[in-house]
Amino acid sequence: MAMLSAEQQDALQELINVAMGQASNQLARHLNTLVHLQVPAIQVIRASEAPVQLGQLYADKTMHLISQGFIGGAGIQGEAMLLYNLDSTQQLATILGYQHQDANEAEMLSDISAILTTTFLNGLARQLGSSLSYSAPLQLHCHNSDLSEQVNQLAKRWKVALQVNIHYQVTDYAFQCDMILLIPGTALLALQQQLDAILQDYG
Repeated sequence: MAMLSAEQQDALQELINVAMGQASNQLARHLNTLVHLQVPAIQVIRASEAPVQLGQLYADKTMHLISQGFIGGAGIQGEAMLLYNLDSTQQLATILGYQHQDANEAEMLSDISAILTTTFLNGLARQLGSSLSYSAPLQLHCHNSDLSEQVNQLAKRWKVALQVNIHYQVTDYAFQCDMILLIPGTALLALQQQLDAILQDYG
């Protein structure tokens, strides 16, 4: 199974930190408040482990999932998933003045997800000297079993994957969401080459 070296992991951590900062800044401006970031979790896993792992992580929770594929130059591709719990969704609607209706909720979450997904991924891609295009986002309410099934559809096509878990929390409100990136093994090899090039430039 392809693994990141310690140097590659450190370099990727720095690139992700920069992209996270850009995304959180955009979200903070949109919500007119501060956004707290935690250190992201980065690991290479067998793709077959992802559905079980994420299903357990969100066991007994009802979430709103927005999932969007991305692809770019040099073989970079994957899936970005944003998960909001229902309490956070209602809190966010209050912050932004949305009415509690399904259509408004979907629009609201699309706006927030566009900020977090595209700002983060475009920031990451720029640092790698690439650009990305995106598939149409998929939205659904899901229990942990639904999330497992969604991830399982990806896992069937991949052997290994780089999984990145990012947690965003708005400090003044009870709003938080998780971003989960899954990058397949073939794209991971391309990513490793780009990280090696960056390390060589700054070595």
